[in-house]
Amino acid sequence: MADLGFDFPDDDFVSDAPLEPDTEIEETLPILTEPVPDENPSLIKALAEEGHAEDELEDESLTDENMSPVERVYGFRENDALINRLLLAKELSNALEEISLSEAIEDVLPIMDKLASDSDDTVKETFASELDQTLLYFYKNVPAMFASNNESTQEKTFAPLIIRILLDQSSGVASLGQQALISVVSELGRLSEGNEIFKQVLYSEVFEGVIEGLMLIVDGKKKAPRALDEEEEATNEALKYHRVSIDDSGPSERRRSSTTTPGFEPSLNIHHAPPSDDDFDQGEISLAKITCISLIASLVGAFEPKLCTEKCLPIIEQLSSDSLFYVRKEAASAVGSIAQVVEQKVVEERLLPLFKQFSEDQIWHVRRSCVLTLPKLCGVLSEESKTEITVTSVETFRNDISRNVRNAMADIVGELVSKFLPKGWEETGQPGKMPEQLLQYFLSLGSNVNNSNQMLKLEIDRTFICAYNFPAVVLTAGADYWNGHLRETYLNLTKDYQIKVRCTFAHSLHDIARIIGPERTERDLVQIFALYLMDLDDVKQGVLEHLADFLGTLAVSSRNEYIPILAEVWDGVSTNWHLRNILAAQLKDISLLFDASRVVEHVLPLVVRACHDEFAAVRETGVQVFPVVLDVVKHAVEEDGESLSQADGYGDDVAENKRNFALALLSHVMERLDEFARSENYRGRLVFAQICKALIESGIGASDFASFFLPRLAPLAHDPVINVRIAASRTIGTIYTNEPFRKELSEIAAPSRTVNQAGESGHALDQMTYRFALDKDPDVRSFVMSFVDLNTLEKQREKEMKAAVEVAEADIEARNEQESSEEEEEETESDDQESEESEDDNESEKVKSTPMQDIEEATSPIPEKESTTTTTTAVTDPMDTTSSHASDEDEIMSEVDDKPVQKQNITTTTTTTTTPITTTTTTIPTTSTTSTTTAVVLPNNNDKKE
Repeated sequence: MADLGFDFPDDDFVSDAPLEPDTEIEETLPILTEPVPDENPSLIKALAEEGHAEDELEDESLTDENMSPVERVYGFRENDALINRLLLAKELSNALEEISLSEAIEDVLPIMDKLASDSDDTVKETFASELDQTLLYFYKNVPAMFASNNESTQEKTFAPLIIRILLDQSSGVASLGQQALISVVSELGRLSEGNEIFKQVLYSEVFEGVIEGLMLIVDGKKKAPRALDEEEEATNEALKYHRVSIDDSGPSERRRSSTTTPGFEPSLNIHHAPPSDDDFDQGEISLAKITCISLIASLVGAFEPKLCTEKCLPIIEQLSSDSLFYVRKEAASAVGSIAQVVEQKVVEERLLPLFKQFSEDQIWHVRRSCVLTLPKLCGVLSEESKTEITVTSVETFRNDISRNVRNAMADIVGELVSKFLPKGWEETGQPGKMPEQLLQYFLSLGSNVNNSNQMLKLEIDRTFICAYNFPAVVLTAGADYWNGHLRETYLNLTKDYQIKVRCTFAHSLHDIARIIGPERTERDLVQIFALYLMDLDDVKQGVLEHLADFLGTLAVSSRNEYIPILAEVWDGVSTNWHLRNILAAQLKDISLLFDASRVVEHVLPLVVRACHDEFAAVRETGVQVFPVVLDVVKHAVEEDGESLSQADGYGDDVAENKRNFALALLSHVMERLDEFARSENYRGRLVFAQICKALIESGIGASDFASFFLPRLAPLAHDPVINVRIAASRTIGTIYTNEPFRKELSEIAAPSRTVNQAGESGHALDQMTYRFALDKDPDVRSFVMSFVDLNTLEKQREKEMKAAVEVAEADIEARNEQESSEEEEEETESDDQESEESEDDNESEKVKSTPMQDIEEATSPIPEKESTTTTTTAVTDPMDTTSSHASDEDEIMSEVDDKPVQKQNITTTTTTTTTPITTTTTTIPTTSTTSTTTAVVLPNNNDKKE
């Protein structure tokens, strides 16, 4: 085994001897051989009092949570518990608003120093997060106290406090402090535009106080402000005796020990040499360097160019040759920020040499920062200098030994290319002059063939970077470079196996088409467009989100050929509601690309399908398309169909054909709208109310709305579905919020076709409004209550209540009359039944036959003709079983007496039996009782047996 370099003493290593099977393992716990002495009663009492005091302190801390910010400020001296310090740091800015300015200066400033040097990191982080509000309170209210000029001296300064926060050992505290300072500088810069004194505060506090204060620490002329608490002082006292114990270590020591590698912890009982002041100073100096450069890079925009050139730039030049690489790394990042402020001459004379120096640094961190600075630097250079530094950087960094540097170069290539666009390219559309080396480097990112050994296979994001920046390169290079340089790489990358690459191209397909023109688009991009519509949903979404933009780049003739595929596209996204919603949203812009005939033929069916979709989001999107479709068709009618391309079959004259065709298209759209209004499904009526609202918001004329939509909207006020009434009420509320539209509608709206229950008629709009205001559902009422007169509403409520009472009384009276008539009918039926029974009794007495004779007579044969006649009569009038009941019985009985029966089943029951064959009921008298006999007459089938 290789020697790891650890030297263990022999006496510390004991070999493990094998245990005998019968060997017992004895416990190694110490055995007390002497009795425990009696504990001191005073000690027990002291411990009890201490525990009681801690409980009281905890209860007091919990009680302090209910204190106001002002009470917490003035109670800080009496109770500085952790919870109180934490809450005070959080609420200090709120407390300043409740006390006077003199009290804030006298009482709050000392508290800020204590909180900034608190021993707990949580308290300092909380204080740093609210530091900007606290500083701005003093800067805004007493700016003269913090401003200095040649004639006066500065009374107060927060610079030591800010520096203490920025140089804190906790990265969280330092980061929050820097964010607070940036926020303060931004606000002071805004205030300085109207008041010169704030500019003096900005210069005195931030530049002279903080930045120059940090440089004094860097130069060793000043030490970083530190405030030691009692615990840290005790730790330093222990360090003097060269012994450290875990109980005596302060929070900073505990934080450092927590980061020690497990297994290599230093012993807690060995002697250590005390850290010298030089060790502490060097760490603070290094931290001050990094903090100073970072602040200059972040705040340089708030300073004047002259100040940046004379004060800030020398600091960067001084630290650019520092021995610590992370200082040089921050200095390289600051070069680009300073270049945005200083003059172009200063950039070329002083910043370019620094950039070249950093680009040759041996540490890859510095070179990477140099690469990330290149686009900012090129943005302010002249064309000649920009081209030169770009070509040099591309040749240097594309083959860098560090993969991080090469990846950084690939990341900024798109931004670097955009710096070669001419000024005003948005208006002129002119391409730029990109160096050939930069273009070839960009195209190499999309090539699958490694041009050098440095392009590793692990760098798979290179194709994604190329795809992402392709529109910028095409825009800068121009359409003339498409055929010779860009087309082949683009077509190869559009079929890449990575989904994120295809998604990127799908989202930028319309941009490429707009740059290269309709002819090249139809030749090269239409096939990619069709391919992506059949790809995965993520790729398909990119095409659908810009479908109208892509169709707009095609020529009109080609565009008309591709519009029929919209129905197929909708079918392709039938399982994904999100894609349907995206496609429905695109229909609004697509409608503006075609004439009214193609809109009605191809777009309107999709809009109707969207309005019938099972998802509410898709329906709402489809509703927003209807105003556009209606406007396109109405515009065609107004211009007598001049823009229509299909107008055959509507007359001999061409102009008349187009005019009639436009009217037919408008009628077709209105029929679709009327179907929603008359829909039996509540969703259709709900959609109609939403369409009315969308039309009002899009600016439909009041006359058009009153003639077609208002009469169909009025019945929805009485709709049984609450959601429909809510939508209709929201539409009425939209009418009232558009005051000009409401006035015009009230003047031309025809009276309602219905008459209210009070017998009075009025305009449909007023009737609907008060009907919604009297609705039982509060959501329906909420949209119109602010537009109704309460007195009129109360009268209308009384009228409706009175009408409801009258309707109820009329209903009760009608019900009573119906009940009385039913009773009379029942009495009449009972009398008729009694008379029929008496007649039957008399007839039975006249017959005077025995039961045996009746059976013999019943079994006598009946001719087939008569049985057939009986069956036919029963079928033609199956419901007529009660009229002429007695005469039918007499006729049947006479036939039984005169003619024999061929086949007959006789069943004697007390109830009537229902069979599928025609039955005739007769009453046969007997000597004792009267029973009901059912005679079933069967057809004469000689080939079938009974």
